[in-house]
Amino acid sequence: MHDQNFTSLPDLHGVPVFYPHGTQLIWISSNGEITRPSRETLAAEFALGVVLLCHRRWSAARAAIDIDHYLDVMELFAFVRPARFVLPTPSGLAQQLGLARPQQGEDMAALLPQIAFILLDELASTPDPARTEAGRIATMMTAGGWKWGPYILAHLGLPQPLAGPPDSRYAAIWDRLADYTDYTPQAEPGTQPILPDAARQRLAEMLGENAELRLPQADYAAAVAASFDRPDAGPNPAMVLAEAGTGTGKTLGYLAPATLWAEKNGETVWISTYTRTLQHQIANELTRLYPEAEAHESKVVIRKGRENYLCLLNLEEALAQMPGRPRQAAALGLMVRWAGATRDGDLTGASFPAWLMDLFGRSQTNGPCRPARRMYSCSLPAL
Repeated sequence: MHDQNFTSLPDLHGVPVFYPHGTQLIWISSNGEITRPSRETLAAEFALGVVLLCHRRWSAARAAIDIDHYLDVMELFAFVRPARFVLPTPSGLAQQLGLARPQQGEDMAALLPQIAFILLDELASTPDPARTEAGRIATMMTAGGWKWGPYILAHLGLPQPLAGPPDSRYAAIWDRLADYTDYTPQAEPGTQPILPDAARQRLAEMLGENAELRLPQADYAAAVAASFDRPDAGPNPAMVLAEAGTGTGKTLGYLAPATLWAEKNGETVWISTYTRTLQHQIANELTRLYPEAEAHESKVVIRKGRENYLCLLNLEEALAQMPGRPRQAAALGLMVRWAGATRDGDLTGASFPAWLMDLFGRSQTNGPCRPARRMYSCSLPAL
């Protein structure tokens, strides 16, 4: 059952706005007056009701005041556009929404209501079934006290939930996720070796016609090619320990023979790195070979340890405990929205905004992966 009454919903146009810019604490009152009040005056204003702001944790730190009743446009963005990168500032939001970037602090503060309405209208225009799913998750979050919930439900034309604990069944996105298998039988890979001249040629192709030919880099690629000799070429495994100075171009030097071997033998090549930065560097370098996004996505995958990925079983357990912890509904709802939109469930990747960590800790929804058919952290191919 639901409550059809929207009369108690405050008009978003009349919600005060707060934005700290430099040393200025900018306040826009409900009647549109712009002031720069003292911290004491601000504290009194915050106690009166809900305030619209951008990045609550940062705003509270700049004001040195606890802000308990707020509408954070970053939370709304995370709900409407999950798994999308954005800088957590009015300028960053404006850039993502195609708006002119504000230059002054007053302009940044005044832009927040417009950003909120654009996001709400965008959500309302979302086609089904995504619209229905968003409404169900918003209903759950509203029951847990999420301040944006009533506005979202109103824009979607949905009733407000009656008093009671949030219903975790509204967030069961795994019912629509594809099943994965932990193991896929593979055919025996080929054993064709990579000749040094072929490695040089592949390197030249990856560099392009206009690139400078560097002999040390080509020699490095040719030397690494020896690691792809036939396994039966000798009594010992084929192995190459190759070193080169900074600036040689080692990354492309070993990618050239590795990608060539993968193509000729129909098998995956795993490249182990020490840092995440190098992982992403390798993935970016491989756009030279696979410039089309679809081909790159099918051929190149960054794989990390399981602790880096969202565990859907842990998320399901956290949702099951939510009726006794209703205040977690907002954080869990945003996590569910992200889980439904992310390509790989990587909590340390670009699609998971770092500012969301202010809302919830990993201990609620992450941890060692456990066997399951629907699990991001057990089902990815490898780079």
